[in-house]
Amino acid sequence: MNVLIVDDEQPARQRLRLLVEERPDLTVVGEAANGNEALALTESLQPDVVLLDIRMPGMNGIEVARHIDTGDAAPAVIFTTAYDEYAIDAFDAHAVGYLLKPVRRERLFKALDHAARIS
Repeated sequence: MNVLIVDDEQPARQRLRLLVEERPDLTVVGEAANGNEALALTESLQPDVVLLDIRMPGMNGIEVARHIDTGDAAPAVIFTTAYDEYAIDAFDAHAVGYLLKPVRRERLFKALDHAARIS
């Protein structure tokens, strides 16, 4: 399964990459630091899953998810955020998962497995 990681903080992207790369069935196909990069990479790379932060400069993750959801082969979106107050908005934007930072390996893998089942 191909994964795109989106977070404005490089250490957060690096941690997610290390976790994802622990599994041989998962491949990180790209990283984005903001919403505009996320949309461009989603279109060009066509990932199966986007791990998406919510609070980013410019376009926030909820807006990104709403734009992504309009495509024909829209990837599954799993939010990875430090803020619990956006959960309802996230699921309204058709997220398949909502993980609070620091993201725990077991929860990440469970969310990715769920995304694979519903894709």
